[in-house]
Amino acid sequence: MELLLVLLLLLFLALPVLPAPVRLELARVDANLTGHDLIRRAVQRSLDRPGVVVARPSGGGGSGAATAADGGRRSAAAAAEAPVVAGGGEYLVKLGIGTPQHFFSAAIDTATDLVWMQCQPCVSCYRQLDPVFNPRLSSSYAVVPCSSDTCRSEDDDACQYTYRYSGNGVTRGTLAIDKLAVGSDVFHGVIFGCSNSSAGGPPAQASGLVGLGRGPFSLVSQLSVRRFMYCLPPPMSRVPGKLVLGAAVDAVRNVSDRVTITMSSSTRYPSYYYLNLDGLAVGDQTPRTVRTAAPPPTARRGAATGGGDGGGSANAYGMIVDIASTISFLEASLYDELADDLEEELRLPRATPSRRLGLDLCFILPEGVGMDRSRKKEKTIIGEEF
Repeated sequence: MELLLVLLLLLFLALPVLPAPVRLELARVDANLTGHDLIRRAVQRSLDRPGVVVARPSGGGGSGAATAADGGRRSAAAAAEAPVVAGGGEYLVKLGIGTPQHFFSAAIDTATDLVWMQCQPCVSCYRQLDPVFNPRLSSSYAVVPCSSDTCRSEDDDACQYTYRYSGNGVTRGTLAIDKLAVGSDVFHGVIFGCSNSSAGGPPAQASGLVGLGRGPFSLVSQLSVRRFMYCLPPPMSRVPGKLVLGAAVDAVRNVSDRVTITMSSSTRYPSYYYLNLDGLAVGDQTPRTVRTAAPPPTARRGAATGGGDGGGSANAYGMIVDIASTISFLEASLYDELADDLEEELRLPRATPSRRLGLDLCFILPEGVGMDRSRKKEKTIIGEEF
């Protein structure tokens, strides 16, 4: 089963029409693990996500901040495609930076705005498998000056940034500009964080992170991409996924069995992609209507399409579209109601929660009875009206 998401950016700029899509492969972080360990690590990463996503203020907190107008440095509109690999809740994309190009893998994140990678000298960095980027070897590398409208740093020479996530997650370094190779396309003047200190970041397979959020520092905003989509393989599949920047409207319209859902936004977290949850239903049961915005999030593992803080309209539950979460989350009271409905529908005894997997909604199947894993919808489109 494939999951196809199409996300439209609601930008307030007059952006040119994209000439052609850019396609990238997405690779799985834990591709060499067994099925059980793959699921376990995917669940654990997903459990770590709500605190990172929901609790982080928009912009992440930092001394460097992007602006809508960046002094002409914004790259020309473009469409690019790169491969994406599903890695237990995290997907990696292969990119190139600098002149000559330094190739690296980075985790993609729809709930983050900044593009950053670890750079030499690495004062306090996590272990990564790829060689650490040395900006001194790139002839096209330049730091963002502190006098730039893009920066609010008080440093005399360069724009220093600090980007915080909830918990202990943080990346610090210099805001810089360089060429970025996305697939076969090269974009000039891309602003990114050259991190000399980071903690609580991506796995070792990733040299950094590519933010695809709605903020001005994200990759899609800098490339003036108004539409992008990604196609993710099943959790146990070894087939890479796809990330398409500048997705063509015709490609979206031609997807079979598509479901179109209007996206919303949150004034509290403007960088996130939100969907409104109007109701919940299991099987042929009457949907439970979600009438009011959710209270402050007490997230629990769930089986709906996302987790959020109550963004969106006043009478709907806001859900965040988060590519880094393998499983989905609901506010605790909604989750409990859905679990009760599911138990009534299945009519199977509840099993002891799996501590090893980190899942608590488990059922006991009678001996010799298999589980039907077929789904009616294989592809889902989420986005604005086309």
